Amino acid sequence: MTDSRPVWWSASEIEAPDAWREAFEALTADADADRHGLTAGIFIARVRRRTGRGPTFTELFGEVFREEFLHPEWPPGLSNASRAAILRSFRLHVAIQWKRRGWIAWDPGVARSLRVGPTFRERSRARQAARTQ
Repeated sequence: MTDSRPVWWSASEIEAPDAWREAFEALTADADADRHGLTAGIFIARVRRRTGRGPTFTELFGEVFREEFLHPEWPPGLSNASRAAILRSFRLHVAIQWKRRGWIAWDPGVARSLRVGPTFRERSRARQAARTQ
């Protein structure tokens, strides 16, 4: 039997609600992933410029979704530990998609290692070059 739950929902035996699957798709699908990835890169660059180190994932997602609803309602029957594990995994897998697109990067297991990725750096350089011409 195949497990139909998304990897980011594996902390629970309860099936992932469609609203959660749709939220993940909205954050990682083509145009939206680039928009959110760019927003994440801008925030990371600002934090690094201001503090000399990267933000935490909690700080990053708090900023990226400051004015947007981060996730749908929780289904009944989930423990607090399951909710925390699902949210952590959900954020990580969204960030992995942004990393694959080159917007952000980090060193696994290293605190505050979030940094901008190659796509962000390339676009930033091109934008600055256009401004100076």
